[in-house]
Amino acid sequence: MTASANETDFLTCDCTKYANITTSANHYIFYILEILTNCIVINLICVFGIVGNSINILVLCKHGFQETTNIILVALAASDLLFCIILPMTRLKCIVSQFDPGFAVTLNTFVTVYLLMPKYVCYATSLCYVTVIAVERLVAVFFPFKVSRIFNRALVKTIVVSVPNVAIVALIPTFLALTFSWIFYADLDQTLAVVRYTKFYLDHKDFLDYYAWVGLNYFFCVSSIVITSVCCIAIGIKLHQAAVKRETMTLRSSGYDVRVVRMLVTICVVFLVVTIPNVGLFSYFVPNFIFTSTLHKLIDNFCAILYAINSSANFLVYVTMSKKFARTYKSLLCAYKY
Repeated sequence: MTASANETDFLTCDCTKYANITTSANHYIFYILEILTNCIVINLICVFGIVGNSINILVLCKHGFQETTNIILVALAASDLLFCIILPMTRLKCIVSQFDPGFAVTLNTFVTVYLLMPKYVCYATSLCYVTVIAVERLVAVFFPFKVSRIFNRALVKTIVVSVPNVAIVALIPTFLALTFSWIFYADLDQTLAVVRYTKFYLDHKDFLDYYAWVGLNYFFCVSSIVITSVCCIAIGIKLHQAAVKRETMTLRSSGYDVRVVRMLVTICVVFLVVTIPNVGLFSYFVPNFIFTSTLHKLIDNFCAILYAINSSANFLVYVTMSKKFARTYKSLLCAYKY
């Protein structure tokens, strides 16, 4: 197949093209924002997330799995780690286009077709793990002497294994939405791989759009936000009541460690802070599998930054709020040095 001039313009609508347009202020602003978000900010956050989540896994594994909470936290760190690895790969076009615009289009095509949905599988998995943490802490605060029987090791392991599988099964239809084709572009004198919709998607477009951007959004995001918010509010009220009554809430007297509860609730709060704007934006601006407008691309970039923050922030929470984690981290760091 051979592309027309208009199709060439559409496909090469990347960072280098905007760099050459000095007469349009909007194009130049978009170029700057693309560079800042896709080439710098997202990559820096994800590098921090990769390092931080790797440390999280090492430290939590060293602590062992006597506490079922550690099992969930390791699973969360693993899911966040995969997300932080995949996300910058889906943004490589901005960097590569500075050197080879044609190859950037082909690279972006393969990344979009094969990694777009796996990225959302990791994100959906993390959402569910945070929700499980919120529910587990709610039970620990209100039923401290029963939590070990309710959230026993067998149940927690089952949940940890089941969550990613449920996410994969739920997103299977979306894996069938995109494919690619090779097209020759005379203006570039290159044959490029181009993203296109599959026949399956075109035949079921209305259903798949509603299923992906409404059904899955409510099933994973909105439900997680509601459950986590209710749990955090209930836990906050309970801790406040205990503080007013001047109860001594230690592991021995109350059945749970208040510092651990606060740390895990902080994880949930961070999740809420970065997830609620994403849900709001995706509800107002109808998303799509292939973004074509500048506005949608900018919104997608902003949401990607929030995704990256959500997947990278837990290391800072652990280090600043858990003395046990900080001590183990320092011991591992010292052992590595010597």
